[in-house]
Amino acid sequence: MVYGWQDGAADPWPWLGYFASVIAGAYTVFANRAAAAKTPGTKQHRIREHILRHAPVRFRLADIRAAVPGVSDQTIRLVLEQLRKEGKVRSDGTGRAATWTRANAAPSE
Repeated sequence: MVYGWQDGAADPWPWLGYFASVIAGAYTVFANRAAAAKTPGTKQHRIREHILRHAPVRFRLADIRAAVPGVSDQTIRLVLEQLRKEGKVRSDGTGRAATWTRANAAPSE
């Protein structure tokens, strides 16, 4: 059964209204999830939490920079140095090629 699409008599507004409501609902869900996922605390706390809970066993400063945007390299280095002094991470190398390893990681990780 054809509803007038071929001769331009069909009304697209009901479908467009439905489509707009689906997009608006999806955006609301996204906004709520994004607000809930925001990690409270200082930038140093966010970096520390990411390194200890979410970063791979071996990572680079660039990995942290990408995962926690809006934080300076100086702040990331400060947190890495604090964690190194606490014995929670160790540095493997120096400069841009340096990698970091979490100390509590099992050898098989």
